[in-house]
Amino acid sequence: MLVKYKFLGFLSMAALCLPLACKTQLDTQSLPMDPEVRMGKLPNGFTYYIRKNKTPLKQVMMYLAVKAGSILETDQQRGVAHFVEHMSFNGTKHFPKKELSDYLERSGVRFGADINANTTPDETVYQLPLPSDSPELLANGLQIMRDWAQDANIEPEDVEHERHVILEEKRVRQGLLQRFQEQSISIYTNGSRYGSRLPIGTEEVLLKVSPEEIRSFYKDWYRPDLQALLIVGDIDINQMEKEIKAKFSDLKNPEKEKNRPVYQAKLTGKNQYMQFIDPEWGGISVEMAMKQETGAIVTVTDYRANLLKNLFGEMVAARFRQLPIVGLVPLTGGLNSFYVNITTKPAETEPALKSVWLELRKMEEQGFTQAEWDRVKKNYLLKLSEALREKDKTASKTLINSYLQHFLTGTIAPGIVKDYELTNELLPDISLKEMNAQMKIYLKNTDRDIIVKSSAANKAFLPTEAAISEWVENVYTQDLPPFVDDALDLPLLKKEPKSGRIITVEDIKAVGLQKITLSNGVKVILKKTDFQNNQILFSGFAEGGASLATDADYESAIHAANIIAAAGAGNYDQQQLGKLLAGKQVQVSPFIVDNYQGFSGNTTKADLPAALELMYGYFTEPRKSEESYQTLIGRTREALATKTNDPNQIFTDTVNLVLGNYHVRRTPQSLSRISSINLDKAFKIYQERFADASGFTFLFVGNLDLKTIRPLLEKYIGSLPSKGLQEHPRDLGINIPSGRIAKTVYSGAVQKASVILVYSGDFNYNFENTMKMNAVADALNISMNERLRNQERGTYTPNVRLSLTKYLKQRFSLTISFDCAPQNVGKLIASAQDEVNKMKIAGPSPENLQKFKAARKVGLETGSTNNDFWLDYLLGQEMNKESLTEFFDYDAALNKVTVKSVQEAAASFIQDKNCIRLVLMPEKK
Repeated sequence: MLVKYKFLGFLSMAALCLPLACKTQLDTQSLPMDPEVRMGKLPNGFTYYIRKNKTPLKQVMMYLAVKAGSILETDQQRGVAHFVEHMSFNGTKHFPKKELSDYLERSGVRFGADINANTTPDETVYQLPLPSDSPELLANGLQIMRDWAQDANIEPEDVEHERHVILEEKRVRQGLLQRFQEQSISIYTNGSRYGSRLPIGTEEVLLKVSPEEIRSFYKDWYRPDLQALLIVGDIDINQMEKEIKAKFSDLKNPEKEKNRPVYQAKLTGKNQYMQFIDPEWGGISVEMAMKQETGAIVTVTDYRANLLKNLFGEMVAARFRQLPIVGLVPLTGGLNSFYVNITTKPAETEPALKSVWLELRKMEEQGFTQAEWDRVKKNYLLKLSEALREKDKTASKTLINSYLQHFLTGTIAPGIVKDYELTNELLPDISLKEMNAQMKIYLKNTDRDIIVKSSAANKAFLPTEAAISEWVENVYTQDLPPFVDDALDLPLLKKEPKSGRIITVEDIKAVGLQKITLSNGVKVILKKTDFQNNQILFSGFAEGGASLATDADYESAIHAANIIAAAGAGNYDQQQLGKLLAGKQVQVSPFIVDNYQGFSGNTTKADLPAALELMYGYFTEPRKSEESYQTLIGRTREALATKTNDPNQIFTDTVNLVLGNYHVRRTPQSLSRISSINLDKAFKIYQERFADASGFTFLFVGNLDLKTIRPLLEKYIGSLPSKGLQEHPRDLGINIPSGRIAKTVYSGAVQKASVILVYSGDFNYNFENTMKMNAVADALNISMNERLRNQERGTYTPNVRLSLTKYLKQRFSLTISFDCAPQNVGKLIASAQDEVNKMKIAGPSPENLQKFKAARKVGLETGSTNNDFWLDYLLGQEMNKESLTEFFDYDAALNKVTVKSVQEAAASFIQDKNCIRLVLMPEKK
């Protein structure tokens, strides 16, 4: 017997040891790449990734990635990597001059909005989304990628032209945040090369760099062993692979190939301190970044470490109620940081920092609770399980970005199936004790950067490095109160709803809708889709909104929904609601805007009852909390008191005031306006706005079960209070004023001007006119870019935006905006107005009208395959009291739009006598 027991004991020990040995081996093995993606490398070193994906249908996303960015520039080339990116759009072997953008825009692909590129220190990535059901367009898309890879023209004339556009782009970027980045990046990257290689470059280089120097960089680094083509979409993988091999195999690496160095910012173990003094900075800010090195996720061990880091970030975020003052953030050059970021009024920095650090000390010394840990794990697994359910409906852009990271950094993209499997295997092995040990890793007193910020006027209040260290040390001498996790075990609602009844059901088969009327008068519209497997989006609205409040109560009215949402509903305050709903996908938000009140939200099929119960709670059992009110208003006051002296914000305030006809409700936010917000008034207004549901319309879009949703609608929407008031918003006359108005704001020292031109007036709102005016705006946007950017080289991104309103008054506004050099304001305004006059006299060019039609058709085809599109469309149609089937008339109406009809619409509605010119100029010296 003893021998047997010993033998069994030996077997038991062996059984325990074997899995551990296997686990250790597995941990050091490379993660598998997503089996759905086909990867390959051509003999010249060119890499490709191909993945078939049908979301969105008949679309394909192409990326060309080049491991060449600003980090590879010499001191004499600073800005050249980004310059090359621009030149790639200025002419290639098969698409000289502007033929590339013209060709794509005629095919419905918009320059800037769709086709784009991005240069960072380490790489340059070109993006090209295309319809995949056109063999010619698909073939030309590959040719464009091939041309970008090694056949950009880079002609002297085009270089001279584009240098001015890039200088205008640099001008656009100038401002407070750019100045801070330029001064702080060397600190954050520990004096590495990254600190002197911002992609926009230097003005000195941009003004003088020659075509030869640009071509030299292009030839050195745009080579197949540093490039990858990534294609994800509704395509044939085998055929695409065949075409890639035929098209890209002849790419050549340079005979005298330069070594491509790999740069990284290293930890030094030292602490750093910096003061950033800027006239536009408001209040006192303290940033503390405790840095760690980070690397590629290649093995199971790497994956587990990253999982632990992500979960730790979620734990910290939950403690700070998702406020962005503490968390994890990646830095440039392979560094990661645990950061603390606070902004306060002068003389209030010490208590603010100490309060944050006290919470960090609680996490460090007391750890997280088991309940917190369980909630975070539950929510994390929920996100993964939802992604797994939607694996066949994942957007191509999401997939392609994971493969892009694999090429650029080496991080494996295992795919959602493996992600789910690995996380479920690894998560049980991560203990609360291990999670609690993370704070000591991240909250460290080495490799710590402290940057304090203020204006010169507040410089005396800036804490020194020694003062901040002393404040932190003082926190550890205080008594440490315990963390209280006040989770409740109560039903959400205090009173169970009494179900109403469905009175009528109407099928609108043309749009795939059901329109339901409930016994309390509420109307519900259901659209069942299969765009996502488990997504349900919803919105509900009724007329009235803050317009029904007096001007004196306006601030209380417009903030009422936020105040109530912060307080919670039923038996639960907002923080307790988060704990109650852990592991559920439920988002519900009440809103009160000028003319409407209502709800918006999203959920899943399984969690729809919880979402509707919460909405019912906000509707009938809102909470009033002095504490949450004081917290919310206190943050608003503090944000206002520490508001930066940003010229753009000053200009925006002026624009809103002028376009709001100086109405009291459009005056800039101020402490006196914030002080007028009253909790009792806000609560009363909220109750009034949601006291009568009879005027509400609710819309649900997604993978609905039309049978099981009906009793839920009867219980939670049919039971809402009904008074039959039939309320409508008040017309407060807040319209853009008529006449010719010109106003110039002088603010800031940067030599940059901002221009806004607004044409507005009465509008005859119908389907045909809205189509024509959209054609006016889109065609003008094209012609403004062609003239102001390409011909006159005076601005980087002119923009034309159209706004049409039917309710309460039928109005339109056409807004033209751009940034430029102060000395070019008059000339560019004249050019912009000339383009408007041309539109009124001759209409758009046939080519630009064709570009408008193509972009609208592609956008409609792509957009109409997602739930967000349909919710927005149905919501707009209901609010404007327009036909729900209008969508199916769009193509026919679009085809009827002509150059003449667009010209007539422009001439009819756009009047020179109703033009507002608003300009931001730097302060006069």
